[in-house]
Amino acid sequence: MELLSNLGIDWRLLIAQLINFTILLALLYKFLYKPVLKLLHERSARIEEGLKNADAVEKKLRETGEMYESKLRGARAEAQKILEATQKEAEKIRAELAAKAQKEAEKIIASGRARFAAERDQIMEEAEDELADIVAHATEHVLGGVMTPEIDKQLIESAVKKVRIGRA
Repeated sequence: MELLSNLGIDWRLLIAQLINFTILLALLYKFLYKPVLKLLHERSARIEEGLKNADAVEKKLRETGEMYESKLRGARAEAQKILEATQKEAEKIRAELAAKAQKEAEKIIASGRARFAAERDQIMEEAEDELADIVAHATEHVLGGVMTPEIDKQLIESAVKKVRIGRA
């Protein structure tokens, strides 16, 4: 005690500040850290689900390719037994099937990518909105009556801008 007093430190004030800091830390943990952490876990789960969907689309594409190859082998064996005119017709059909399979594969891939991009954008928008709400609530709890609408707006814009920069 005497050492603190000699250094010009009031031990009662030091204890009060430690208590205030602990309360602030607990409030920030409860109202800011936990919700943001929950949001990040949900976002990770959604992204993981999107990746699983993309893998399923890729697997279906491979199966379609294998099915196409199987049908192509059968058509070639049959074409060797048929007259030259029939061979020409078989080649025409093979080309049409290849074009259809390619178009279908491109549609499936484009659809999967579009859904993934839309889900990612939606998740990011939700995260930004929730972050703005969390910052507003946390700031309101921490600062209480000192908060003005201008300061509130600036803090929210700053937090959202940091999230966008981190996303880029």
